[in-house]
Amino acid sequence: MPEMTLVQTLLIAFIQAILIIVFVFVAVPLTIFSERKVLGFVQQRLGSTRVAGRLGGITGLMNRGMWWMGKIPIVHYFRGLPGLVGDIFKLFIKEDVKPAKADRLVYLIAPAISMVAAMMVYAVVSFYPGVLFTIPSWVPIIGGLPVAGAMADVNVGILILLGIASVGVYGIVLGAWASNSKYPLLGGLRSAAQMVSYEVPLTLSLLVPVILAGSLSFGEMTRGVATGSSPWAIPSLVFGFFVYMTCGYAEVNRLPFDMPEAENELVAGFHTEYSGMRFGLFYLAEYINMSVVAAIASAFFFGGPWLLPFGLQSFVPEACWWIGQPHWYIYVAKIFFFLFVFIWVRGSWPRYRYDQIMAVAWKYLIPLALVNLVVAGLVRYFA
Repeated sequence: MPEMTLVQTLLIAFIQAILIIVFVFVAVPLTIFSERKVLGFVQQRLGSTRVAGRLGGITGLMNRGMWWMGKIPIVHYFRGLPGLVGDIFKLFIKEDVKPAKADRLVYLIAPAISMVAAMMVYAVVSFYPGVLFTIPSWVPIIGGLPVAGAMADVNVGILILLGIASVGVYGIVLGAWASNSKYPLLGGLRSAAQMVSYEVPLTLSLLVPVILAGSLSFGEMTRGVATGSSPWAIPSLVFGFFVYMTCGYAEVNRLPFDMPEAENELVAGFHTEYSGMRFGLFYLAEYINMSVVAAIASAFFFGGPWLLPFGLQSFVPEACWWIGQPHWYIYVAKIFFFLFVFIWVRGSWPRYRYDQIMAVAWKYLIPLALVNLVVAGLVRYFA
């Protein structure tokens, strides 16, 4: 195949970017809707699972509509969807209130920093090794060209991923500081301390698949861990996975690590003074970061597009029908599974105290991650 021109390269990159955006903006609303449904069943909440009383106006109309949805087979699974649509619509039309003494410029750009940092991580995520699909030949300029399963699977992808992801904390801290209010400031300082603390064991846990695969490329690391790991590496991968997921919950400020926005003492934390779509961008960034944590866990520990986790795929021959080959939809299914686990944990676990959160990171996770890293190095050297 002849080498692509600059215009063709840019068009293919644009198509890949659109696919990523579509995936994110389908996954996030589905996650929010699923969270309301799952928590509704787990905690017996009204709204998404049952109709809440005799209400009038638009709210009453939506409740009656959801009541009728519950009477129709299959459709009853989507009861609660009108409430989600109404909440999204409300964010767009709600008044954008700004504190009088806020730092206007920083206050306005802080939500965008969190949102952009969360989205940019997907630039190095590999959904599928090799060609995902080929553009039909009748398409002008780019007809017959392949579209790869990763937008930019560079040889230092994991470093780019960690570097971009760490920028997200700036949006939270700047938004909290620029609000010129004590409760957002406390939430922002908590978030900075928490995210910096948990980035250390999170990075150490990700170094385990780096050592075992011998590569910093997202795609090569996924392939190396999934299909080329030694059986002796399985315990290190399992332990590294649990350390990573624990740190992932803390990095995205989810229960039981949601102290930066603990509503019982900080009102809503760092985004207390935000309203409308500026609050919506913070909200959206949190759920995108959840999908990023799920995507990394799926790729580096659960085999990515291969079926079996923790290197067990190496026991399956590549010639084995379906099971031995990678499939992009397996990777997407694993991402949604971990998003469900996020919701499950939120509905099941109580919140830590802040001193306990810091102790978990510095007293337990960092030493354990270092020991696991040494074990992975020994496995790599002797296996």
